[in-house]
Amino acid sequence: MPHKIEHLIELFDTTFFEEFQTRLIKGDDEPIYLPADAEHNYHRIIFAHGYYASAMHEIAHWCVAGPKRRLLEDFGYWYEPDGRDEKTQAEFEKVEIRLKRMSGSYRKARVFVFR
Repeated sequence: MPHKIEHLIELFDTTFFEEFQTRLIKGDDEPIYLPADAEHNYHRIIFAHGYYASAMHEIAHWCVAGPKRRLLEDFGYWYEPDGRDEKTQAEFEKVEIRLKRMSGSYRKARVFVFR
């Protein structure tokens, strides 16, 4: 069965919105997590360009963040776009390693193939 982003958005919403006031949103740019604010009474996981892999990766961030970090923009992480120097890339990978392991688990479970 092909993966459809609309199904993932609906599944996330029906599973998590009531308890966590969090929505999964298809974005047009870089991914970001935004906590509730004056204009939005819910938290937003905004994933990149409608990509299924981006949505799954951002959900993994949300899963490991925990309640306190979910109150911070981008869970309190720093982000630098592609083109990082070697030192910055090494620091970035320290943060991402747990998520890469989760991605590997998804692949092994055949939930979704990350590319």
